[in-house]
Amino acid sequence: MIILENLSKEYDDVTAVRNLSMEIPDGEIFGLIGPNGAGKTTLLRICCGLLEPTAGRVLINGIDVRGNTAAAQSEIGYLSDFFSVYDDLKVWEYLDYFARAYQLTPAEIKARVAEVISDIGLETKRDAMIRGLSRGMKQRLGIGRAILHRPKVLLLDEPASGLDPQARIDLRILLKKLRDGGATVVVSSHILPDLEAFSTSIGVMERGVMLRSGRVNTLRDEVEGAGTRTIEIAWLGPASHVKRFLADREISVEAIGDREGAFPFSADDDELSTLLADMVAAGIRLTGFHETMQTVEELYVKLSQGQVM
Repeated sequence: MIILENLSKEYDDVTAVRNLSMEIPDGEIFGLIGPNGAGKTTLLRICCGLLEPTAGRVLINGIDVRGNTAAAQSEIGYLSDFFSVYDDLKVWEYLDYFARAYQLTPAEIKARVAEVISDIGLETKRDAMIRGLSRGMKQRLGIGRAILHRPKVLLLDEPASGLDPQARIDLRILLKKLRDGGATVVVSSHILPDLEAFSTSIGVMERGVMLRSGRVNTLRDEVEGAGTRTIEIAWLGPASHVKRFLADREISVEAIGDREGAFPFSADDDELSTLLADMVAAGIRLTGFHETMQTVEELYVKLSQGQVM
């Protein structure tokens, strides 16, 4: 759905995007991660045709953004990190205005505006003046504007900025709903736990370079080692019994403490189930036994080089 080919953007002596090539398949929610100054916003602005690249090109649903900007933009919904709203309009008037700008038919505008107001959770503010909305409500309104025309590609730059916890939960639900409805979503965010909740793939960007990108589970395998699982346990009783049991099976006990710990396990579910049964049969009084996976935040720390322009 989104193809970047040898994309670069230079500003005098700064290269904001450096020879970037990648593809984001249809139906992904792609989390774009990186420090301030990594080039994320520049990349999103190039993708939606607001900036011209120095070199390379972007294809959106097969359309060259640079060669046919208007057609590409009809496929895109974009929310910038900082955006303005019209304070003298009511919520519904603002969305109605943009529905007409997006050339929705007069017959569908009223129903679509009502649907979007419901999706972004502003039903009680439908007739409120925008000047009286909180920052978080304005952020919701901006998201609503971006999805009005049912874009196939949604580019969101820090969409959770200013949202309260409930609104962030609502945003996750909305993004999944949009993906299920056929949209491909790119989200740039510093709130990594939120990305954890809805991203199907991520990309780590620094100094204009995409250090690594791919499906979350694939990146976990690359970092941890394919087939390696981390099992966390807790128990009652002496740690020596647990350590001896694991060591006899050539399982590392480096991270086993006095009452809880973790160990790597390279085997399938059947063998994991057998291990659990054997531990119970050996008299180990387990109070916890589960597989844990690296979070997106932990993956970022391991994949990142901590560099900015």
